[in-house]
Amino acid sequence: MDDKEQKKTSEREKCFVMMPISDQGDYPEGHFQKVYEQILKPAIEDAGYEAYRVDENAISDRIIDKIFRAIQECPMALCDLSNRNPNVLYELGLRQAYDKPVVLVQDEKTERIFDVSGISTVQYMSQRLYEEVLDARERISKAIVETKEGKQNSIVKIVQAKTAQRPSGDITKDEKIEIMLSGIVNDIKEIKDERNTTDWYMTLQKESPFVGRRMYIIHLKQGITNSQIHQEIKKIEKKYGCAVKYERKGDLLNLEFFDIPQFLIHDIREEIKNCIG
Repeated sequence: MDDKEQKKTSEREKCFVMMPISDQGDYPEGHFQKVYEQILKPAIEDAGYEAYRVDENAISDRIIDKIFRAIQECPMALCDLSNRNPNVLYELGLRQAYDKPVVLVQDEKTERIFDVSGISTVQYMSQRLYEEVLDARERISKAIVETKEGKQNSIVKIVQAKTAQRPSGDITKDEKIEIMLSGIVNDIKEIKDERNTTDWYMTLQKESPFVGRRMYIIHLKQGITNSQIHQEIKKIEKKYGCAVKYERKGDLLNLEFFDIPQFLIHDIREEIKNCIG
């Protein structure tokens, strides 16, 4: 890249990328890094922005401050909902507290969260074949430009309206996620004028609706095989976008859940028990 191109890039506005960083679920090693390099970053650059991502996994004042400022200050954001990563959903809720523009994308393997009229999610193919990559870049880039021009509706307004109109009774897992995001938005709006940036963001992290780690023990069905246990755990991880570690000890199975929304803990545990317990 010559000096003229470097100067042009440095003058671009930033597009903050919210996406899974580490390997997770049943995706191959390095999958999301390749998605970023092959699809998301080129699409953002084609739309005239500089792709900006915060990669550090350790939570500290410094990294939290960087994330907060990017969420608050970047004129554009792109959110990859693939695998329903809890941290990504949390950052999306923060972004929406400011009603800032954001483009939603996800792969074909992930069930849609926002299956509501007015909310558009650009889909890309996880296998990343050459033609599919080019097509995804073009559609994502177009969505970014349209969002900049105000042609895309605000997620928070639609979700809040839908939540207010929802009748009482049982609700689906997707509706719970929508309510959770709406709740995050409301909580942030109530306190954001009362604290400095790092202070209140740290408070929100401590009060996050996601549990960092939870352990359970279940009694296994008679005759259950290790292969059956492995298959069921993988199904759960894919369905809920979470990480589950397990260890069999005779007729007992030790389960360890990571980064799972509080309201899903009971559902996941009961689903595992019904399958193999």
